Amino acid sequence: MSLCGSSRRAPAGSRDGDKIRLEGIGVTCRTGGAKVHAMEVSLSYECIRTGDARRTGILFDWEKWLRSADELYGRFADRLEGDSPFDYHEVASVGFLSNAAAMAGYLPINEYDVFKRGKSDKRTKVRGRADLWFDTGPRCYSFEFKRTRRPVTTGYLGQRLEQAFSDVECVDRDEYHHAAACLVTVAREPVRIDTCRRFAAGAGIDAAYIIGPRNEPAFLFFRLRS
Repeated sequence: MSLCGSSRRAPAGSRDGDKIRLEGIGVTCRTGGAKVHAMEVSLSYECIRTGDARRTGILFDWEKWLRSADELYGRFADRLEGDSPFDYHEVASVGFLSNAAAMAGYLPINEYDVFKRGKSDKRTKVRGRADLWFDTGPRCYSFEFKRTRRPVTTGYLGQRLEQAFSDVECVDRDEYHHAAACLVTVAREPVRIDTCRRFAAGAGIDAAYIIGPRNEPAFLFFRLRS
């Protein structure tokens, strides 16, 4: 594993009263020294799919991780006036979930260099990046993610999760005790929320969670590599 530094400068900002506008990412941040409380935003942590009982250890680890993600999401949404950490690209989304793993007391690293198995020929090794790995103490996990801003149909969500699963199949088994593909999306309309709940109840989902604000929740769908 190796970390790649970045020389990218922080986005320029402009101040308007007690708010700062971050021009580079288009969000408004409140200032003024006020304390930020995660529960100022009504949060929605819920495990909506758990799979079989043999995964008790995995579910215990993930609940701690994703409850931390829910808390961090609340702080983010309160500070950035309802914005979602999953509104940007995949790397930003994974970084947010990596921070949540650290909040849970785990040891995470994301977007790290690794040799993977080739997609077309699993006997070959190719240089690439893995999305997220963390160590809980008893168990280590490796994840490959996909993100979509448009949870339009269950079929489309299934295609995106399958793409993530194809990626996680390329990660060597000596990297982890358990590996999983994860699809992340934010549903902002009742019809989209219903679509996500129906997808969570369908085939090929080993675990599914809701985090973030109740009116615009983020859904995380997992498929474990056997």
